[in-house]
Amino acid sequence: MKLMKYMLAAFAFVAAIGCSHEPDEIAVVPQKPVIARHNDVMVNALTENETFSITWSKARTGEGTTYVVSADAGQGYQELATTTECHYNTTNADLFSLFGISTKGNYNIDFKVVAQTSEGYFESEPMTVKFIYDKIAYLYMLGAYQGWSNENPCSRLLQGEDGIFRGFLNATESEFKICTQYGWDGTNYGMADGAISADGGAGNISLEKGLYYLEFDAENLALVAIRATHIGLIGEAVGGWDKDYAYMEYDAASNTWLGAANVVEGKEYKVRFNEAWNVVVDGKEYDFSLGGDVMDLAFKGSNLKAEGSGIFNFRLSIFDYPYTISTEEMSEKDDVLYVVENGDYTNAAAMQGLWNGETFTNTYCGMLDMDAEGEYLYSRLRSALGTRFGGPVDAMTTYAGGQEAEGMPAMKGLHYVYADLNNMRSTAIEINSVGLVGALNGWNAGAPIEFTYDAASKSYKGEANVSADGEFKLVMNKMWNTQVAGVEHQMSLGGSCTDLKINGGNLFITAGQHSFELTFGKIITLAIDGKVADLSANPDYLEVTGAFAHYNWNNGDPTPGLYNFKGESGRYGGFVDMYKPEGSDAESAKFKITYPGFSTWLGGTLQEGTTYVYDIDGNGGDMAIPFGLYFWDVKLDAQAKTGVATATPITQVALIGNVNGSSWDNDVNLTSEGKGIYTGEAAIDPEFKVRMNGGWDFNLGLASGVEFTLDTELALAPDGGNLKVSEAGDYTIKLNLAVSPATIIVSKK
Repeated sequence: MKLMKYMLAAFAFVAAIGCSHEPDEIAVVPQKPVIARHNDVMVNALTENETFSITWSKARTGEGTTYVVSADAGQGYQELATTTECHYNTTNADLFSLFGISTKGNYNIDFKVVAQTSEGYFESEPMTVKFIYDKIAYLYMLGAYQGWSNENPCSRLLQGEDGIFRGFLNATESEFKICTQYGWDGTNYGMADGAISADGGAGNISLEKGLYYLEFDAENLALVAIRATHIGLIGEAVGGWDKDYAYMEYDAASNTWLGAANVVEGKEYKVRFNEAWNVVVDGKEYDFSLGGDVMDLAFKGSNLKAEGSGIFNFRLSIFDYPYTISTEEMSEKDDVLYVVENGDYTNAAAMQGLWNGETFTNTYCGMLDMDAEGEYLYSRLRSALGTRFGGPVDAMTTYAGGQEAEGMPAMKGLHYVYADLNNMRSTAIEINSVGLVGALNGWNAGAPIEFTYDAASKSYKGEANVSADGEFKLVMNKMWNTQVAGVEHQMSLGGSCTDLKINGGNLFITAGQHSFELTFGKIITLAIDGKVADLSANPDYLEVTGAFAHYNWNNGDPTPGLYNFKGESGRYGGFVDMYKPEGSDAESAKFKITYPGFSTWLGGTLQEGTTYVYDIDGNGGDMAIPFGLYFWDVKLDAQAKTGVATATPITQVALIGNVNGSSWDNDVNLTSEGKGIYTGEAAIDPEFKVRMNGGWDFNLGLASGVEFTLDTELALAPDGGNLKVSEAGDYTIKLNLAVSPATIIVSKK
């Protein structure tokens, strides 16, 4: 042990002698951080909130190192974070927000990392990441045309792949601004010194009234506005590719454009503007034709394909995205007729079919308001593609659809017109006086409170001080009726302020000073104190509208009607197929009950302890009900605007009667084809009806005055008359509960 001890001491001594000189100095060289390469980043609505990360190598600078992360999107570096870690995390959305990136495009962002130590700063080389921003982006056009309010719908511009925003604006009023938000809290582009400006104090952009195609370059503050003076359909589906074959006119009631065409199934067509594929402005060509998907039209999209053959009405919606075009087959009906002023089919006024009890007389009356001296004729459709009647007034000629038709002469001004299609005669009575009569003047038609024609608004205006609540009507030419060539013509208007009828029922008004405005158009309306509202104690009908079926809160399509039920005053009933719209993710249908013309909206709440009974009133909110087929029974106090609406789910739709050998004791079920259509086959001999849920509480038969005819769409009514075939046999049935009134087509198999 002593020997080992001495040996260790000796080694220690030798080691001490060997280290007695100064050693060579070993230096640690600092090394800056290196950022790892990063792939391109795709950012869209699904990925904008995903995490974005960069990493870097640890700097060789000794202890206590911190890292400062910065980035530059073209406006200089901004500090993002300080960390002791070798990575940095954020989200795509937060990064874009920092640099004000809000529109589609490709953006290169440079990142750098600076290592801070007691020995100094060590900066990385920049690393560039390409961000491809593919999010759908809009700009909003707020203006006088929609009340300058983000509480009202507005038109939008959609950003394209090239970063340019495009869209349509129907400038019914001239001034507007382009906004980055649906309101005024973002950037609002206006006009300053004759140029587009993002300055908050810039003035409004102003255009002449009309429809415009707009292109807006937000980066270069450049706006192109092209007046769309003409909208047409072109293609083999509607006539050929050599010219536009269907011209579309604006329909203010639905804020859409309408046009009719004789369609060839399976052929193609497109929507184009100003009768050209390329509209030239300042030497540059712009193609803003529409195609692609009928439910999401795109600029310069592919050709559209026609579904179905025959005469169709096209409805183009370009107020806001998605742009859509829908079609509805136009079929002539023996009791439908329009009076056409100077070739304006789109705005032709509806005539009233005249009945003798339950027999249709094939005669019609209506109102014609001529803006200028010219011609008028009668048409089965609001299109020159329908059957028309014109020529000599005492020997009218029938013109087939598409055939050139001769009109009948008429002076400028308002006329009562009468069409007798039995004797092919037309009568026009010039109207030189329109006025109000009622309890306030002892119902004296010879001394009405006369209205004055206002050329600016093309309407008749008047005022009256009503001493007590009561009834009134409107009379023309200071008389209740007049005779021409042995025919008595009624000269009064009534029924409903939202859709006045010749010889309609009395109207109702409250005491007080009132102003009146009478307007003749597609329908006749009367505004009282600036509002077109049905003040009748008993509206002619009610409607159910909402987010169900294809109605979308009355977005252009007529909504289901509820008509007088069981003969009780103030009671309305009808079937409504409230099926789920295509593409909807809603769990139930939202809806309201409305008066004619949507003058009054009744919302409400479900009665406590019930499943399908609603208390309704004029101040109620939207109601909701599971999607499905229902019979609605509404009991209404119309003047109080309150009532109770009861829905009964319909679980069975069937035929009952002399069907399949049964004698009114067995139901033959119909099959639902979806969207309100029910079909079936049955042996019939000879009478039958449609009934629901296996009982007689809810049934459909022929509407009053309708004559049963095979292969013809026939109107049905609750508790209507029996349908009767002329001979026993096998028949096919097509029932449509998606229209109002419901219809049926019976065909021999």
